[in-house]
Amino acid sequence: MTMNTDKEIYKNYISTHFGSFHNFDKEIYTIFRLFKRNHLRYLPKNKDAKILDLGCGMGHFLYFLEKEGYNNYLGIDISPENIKFCKDKGFNVVQDDILEFLMENQKADVFILNDIIEHFSIDDAIKLLKMIYSNLNLGGKVIIKTTNGANPLLGNSSVYQDITHKFCFTQISLAQILKVSGFNKIEIFPQDIYIFTYNPINYVAKMVVFLLNQIFWLLFMLYGKKTITIFDKHLIAVAEK
Repeated sequence: MTMNTDKEIYKNYISTHFGSFHNFDKEIYTIFRLFKRNHLRYLPKNKDAKILDLGCGMGHFLYFLEKEGYNNYLGIDISPENIKFCKDKGFNVVQDDILEFLMENQKADVFILNDIIEHFSIDDAIKLLKMIYSNLNLGGKVIIKTTNGANPLLGNSSVYQDITHKFCFTQISLAQILKVSGFNKIEIFPQDIYIFTYNPINYVAKMVVFLLNQIFWLLFMLYGKKTITIFDKHLIAVAEK
């Protein structure tokens, strides 16, 4: 994300890409429920904890934080369009390159990386995670959500749906890069997108996906890939210092 070409692309990121499949006002309540289901239990009980949302985009997670009572947060994004959008929504944000921002000794209790790490080369991703580790307060966490490269239906296409994507992780490589960057306490799990009370059809959808995942697991076993066990669309990793 530090290359000049990328910076040029991110100038108008909402107009040229992000806005084509994200409508903040229409989707925010659905996304809020997803964050509540998958992220909330890993956030500190202390509502004054310092939380940095790296690559905050249009501010979906910032909205979630405010609704849950967390106000000691900051969103960072390289895109002027993203930052203007967030400021218009009243969110606390700054425009900056993430790597440059973290060089300034930015201590925090939680670092959030939602759909961000895939935008970095491996070298820069390791650099980023090492910076996060050094800036985390003791007992602090980094929470990462990213596309699952092991999903046979969506993994490959997800890499190429955005020209700024550099890499796609599986549960194995995501754990590997966190370990290389200094983290030891690591938990990786699939993002749960099926909220039954919100949409009863999700009961059927979750069952279908469960059956598909069992088929994928069997196929991977037949090909000798015993270490891959998560095939859902997205992975979430939580690593603690």
